[in-house]
Amino acid sequence: MLRINETRATYAIRRAYDLMAKAIVPGSRKHLPPAPRLAVIPTDYLGVSIIGNSIYERREIELLKTIFRARNLQATAFLDIGGNIGNHSVSLADSFAEVVAFEPNPPIASLFKTNLLLSGTGNVRLHEVGLGREDADLRFSLLQAGNDGSGSFASGKGEIVLPVRHGDGYLAQHEPEIASGAKRIGFVKCDVEGFEADVFAGLRETFARHRPILAFESNHKPDGEKAWAELRAAGYDTLSCLRETGDDGSRPLQEMKRLVLGYSCWVEEIGSVPERRCNLIASFGPLEPSA
Repeated sequence: MLRINETRATYAIRRAYDLMAKAIVPGSRKHLPPAPRLAVIPTDYLGVSIIGNSIYERREIELLKTIFRARNLQATAFLDIGGNIGNHSVSLADSFAEVVAFEPNPPIASLFKTNLLLSGTGNVRLHEVGLGREDADLRFSLLQAGNDGSGSFASGKGEIVLPVRHGDGYLAQHEPEIASGAKRIGFVKCDVEGFEADVFAGLRETFARHRPILAFESNHKPDGEKAWAELRAAGYDTLSCLRETGDDGSRPLQEMKRLVLGYSCWVEEIGSVPERRCNLIASFGPLEPSA
């Protein structure tokens, strides 16, 4: 007889986790606004966040949408560079006429395409390449175990080699209406784990022509400063930071402040790239007009 055995302790622990997940996860989402259907890797950092919060960086996305409405960007295009599984592309698709996304990692790009089908999003195009300062095939690696979203070309290491293409040249060949300016880019999100400066160097002409609002991640100040230098070379003159209550302290202090004061998310203009990890926004002129 074929049989699979578990001890009573093993069965009890696994069953308890199973029942708790089935009880807690659906309940944790009942109070949240409607969100698109997304397939995830359930043990991945991004997947865990989406399971609990419906979408990743939900509050930041809501704040960005208020900026888009204030700037009347509904008729423009959104470039999602480092699209991952499609969280931002799908969540922001209704704020733009079209979305052009880039994700070179094959298994993650497959999830991206699955999420377009699951969510019924029809105005998103995915290009399965990375963008950089020149055409090349580069080594790609995960910077953090258990976080498939940390994949990057920045380290120059990795067992897989993926295509990277010069941004301005690739758009001219594959998105000619956008490259020519016939369709305007209103917003760019770039999350490529330290490779931002290379991406921005390859898109200098596109940025200068379209002058989009641009959000990017700075995990380490030196990388953030290199990225901001490339953007200044393209004409950007204003740098802002997406702030959250308690984000200038340790994680325990952050949570304590939010429990006592409540939670806020806002945009704050800054003079230079902060030391701490943060999400930055570059623009031509202030995001908010002066009073």
